[in-house]
Amino acid sequence: MPVAEQLLLNLRPRPDARLTDFAAPAYEQLLAAARECLATSGGLLYIHGDQGQGRSHFMSALCGEAERQGLAAVLLPLAELSFESSALLAGLEGQDLLALDDVEAIAGDRTWEEALFHLFNRARGTGCRMVFSAARPPGQCGFQLPDLVSRLALAPCWALALPDDVSRQALLETAASRRDLLLEPELVRYILARGPREPGRLLSMLAELDRQSLVAGRRLTIPLVREVLGNLCVTERGAP
Repeated sequence: MPVAEQLLLNLRPRPDARLTDFAAPAYEQLLAAARECLATSGGLLYIHGDQGQGRSHFMSALCGEAERQGLAAVLLPLAELSFESSALLAGLEGQDLLALDDVEAIAGDRTWEEALFHLFNRARGTGCRMVFSAARPPGQCGFQLPDLVSRLALAPCWALALPDDVSRQALLETAASRRDLLLEPELVRYILARGPREPGRLLSMLAELDRQSLVAGRRLTIPLVREVLGNLCVTERGAP
């Protein structure tokens, strides 16, 4: 099997990501735009936000929703794939949805930029939906190919900002419910007060809580949450 084909077979959406994770009021308009994109042949969407604000989780959730609707979706984490050949993009216009995460990772690489430009044009001809995510809007990503910037700028552009506490609570409780995790009200209050504000980090913390409770056979308590939060802080600082 060709390397490119083997890589693409491994690019599956995260099974624990759902669009319902973003069901809070702060995300209503973005979710409406995402659902419109899925419902429209040739639909486009571009989201941007800082690391930890949930971009990758959203992209995976969108692909999962597409598959539940019977659409063929491919998630392309370009930060991981940019060291591979841009030939990976050949023929992908036959999919129903392409989700290109961290698209700024290929900025400055002429071969990749041209490959993405041509993929975009081919996808417009087949009706393939394309969703892009990056830290910044298209014109601020450092792309060297003006025609690629102009193509990306055709997509409705949405910023993922840090959610308010109501949105954080909804995100936390929805994701916990899917994992069958019981969060007592005092735990929710503690996490909202002490836990990460960024959706990506909040969901990572929840995944680690789930793992710790299963491994140790412990129910979720404030001391366990405090321990997990401390360990995550150490890991993020780069400590061994």
